[in-house]
Amino acid sequence: MYPSPRSDLAPNTLEFERLPLVSPNGFREYDVRWLFPDEINLFGVHMVGVSLAGKIFAEAGEARVVIAHDYRSYSSSIKMALASGLMAGGAEVFDIGLGVSPMAYFAQGELGVPGVAMVTASHNENGWTGVKMGARPPLTFGPEIIAEMKTEVLSGQMKTQSGGRYTYVPGIAEKYIDDLVSHGVFTRKMKAIVACGNGTAGAFAPQVLERLGIDVVPLNTELDYTFPNHNPNPEDLAMLHAVAEAVKRNGADVGLAFDGDGDRCGVVDNTGAEIFADKVGVLLARDISARHGGGKFVVDVKSTGLYHTDPV
Repeated sequence: MYPSPRSDLAPNTLEFERLPLVSPNGFREYDVRWLFPDEINLFGVHMVGVSLAGKIFAEAGEARVVIAHDYRSYSSSIKMALASGLMAGGAEVFDIGLGVSPMAYFAQGELGVPGVAMVTASHNENGWTGVKMGARPPLTFGPEIIAEMKTEVLSGQMKTQSGGRYTYVPGIAEKYIDDLVSHGVFTRKMKAIVACGNGTAGAFAPQVLERLGIDVVPLNTELDYTFPNHNPNPEDLAMLHAVAEAVKRNGADVGLAFDGDGDRCGVVDNTGAEIFADKVGVLLARDISARHGGGKFVVDVKSTGLYHTDPV
């Protein structure tokens, strides 16, 4: 049995090195997220991994899991601490290395692995870390399972198992990119500002769009985990304003702003107008519905009334 984690350990102390630190506030409805190292330490991450292994087994009948990490100074360490916990819980771990969140989900299908654990702070500022996780593609965990994990971790009641293994899997990024461009290139000539806020998407988005036939003008695509220009968050006005200015300055047809783990995209049109996510969603829904005979689509509770009035 593990010791019950503390929520009041100070970094750079003997207790911090010997005991697990896990803030209960990090267990959210659909993922887990903490400030590192103030709210969780590596021992605490290990314990999350042990619990996660058990949940994957319970959901999928086997404990095999893809892991990946975003580009932060500490994300690789977080991922390896999580991997050690997964293996202690009996899981077989398939590490695909640096990636964006959609790449980790792609790897589930490519490798035929039911579980996924993407170590990422998403669009949050430096200092944040977290895990997006699931066990039955394409679903990720919801409130019930995460609440069970919270109870287990905070009480130290996780079960260890034998049989854990680790395998590093090269080449997933290349396969993911090949799959994205396999459906054909754009026939219309377009120039796009591709902004990544120096986050993880900078390693992948420009080359994907170039292979799709887009004339790419990169903006802050160099990987730099200090985020020297602005936070990689397409809902952050500082990022959108920078993209809008670049669109007008370069005469681009569109501006695309990706978040820290590449699963959100902000859009700016050719005039420099910032198109917010609800309008982009309506446009996509129109197109997808039309391609499928007027098929229905589902939106979450955070979506606006545009989906009902459809004025765009």
